[in-house]
Amino acid sequence: MKIFLDTPDLSIVEQWLPQGIVDGVTTNPTLLRKSGIEDVMGAVSALARRIAPRDLSVQVSGTSHDEMVEQARRYTEIGDNIVIKVPVISPDGEPNLDVMTTLHGLGIPVNATACLNTAQVLAAAKTGARYASLLWGRVGDEGGSPETLVADITDLLRRHHFATQLLIGSMRSPADITRALTAGADAVTVPPPLLRRWLDHQYSRATVREFQIDAGVKDA
Repeated sequence: MKIFLDTPDLSIVEQWLPQGIVDGVTTNPTLLRKSGIEDVMGAVSALARRIAPRDLSVQVSGTSHDEMVEQARRYTEIGDNIVIKVPVISPDGEPNLDVMTTLHGLGIPVNATACLNTAQVLAAAKTGARYASLLWGRVGDEGGSPETLVADITDLLRRHHFATQLLIGSMRSPADITRALTAGADAVTVPPPLLRRWLDHQYSRATVREFQIDAGVKDA
């Protein structure tokens, strides 16, 4: 089981690393824009160095095979722990499996992102992708059952001996994290505020407060 932080914010990553539960970091163009990061290469370089040897997923934004491969090459020059996120299809519905196949042949690890069904994950697995990122919340938005889909996909990946790990993103509640892992996901990527909520519990707080009062701790 792996837990990734879904953020490009190095200061937040720094806060979580000492907790010992972070196995890597994922980013995407939307998160980078919302964080106000303009020097993307600089931010990626700083993150990669800080979390090494843990994986850092960085997404290419090119619109052609050659553009995406060239972007991937530049990113992977930053460090050995860079994983290239490649959207499984284009906005026009064209598969990007050729990009994944090329990168795999170059020895560049791939995270196939924006997967919404079994076919997309299995196709990415056949290209040799290290991760296939399934968007849990968006599956539910379309009326599907994320749990059933995750269970079915992980069964198929293991039955056919694929090395690809199923990584779950787009979770909206703490319960989603537990449900995804229970369904068999290999990894989850979680926004830091949601990870904090997953670990919190009001009765844990109350119990510890009672312990402190009984121990004579001031200001408990």
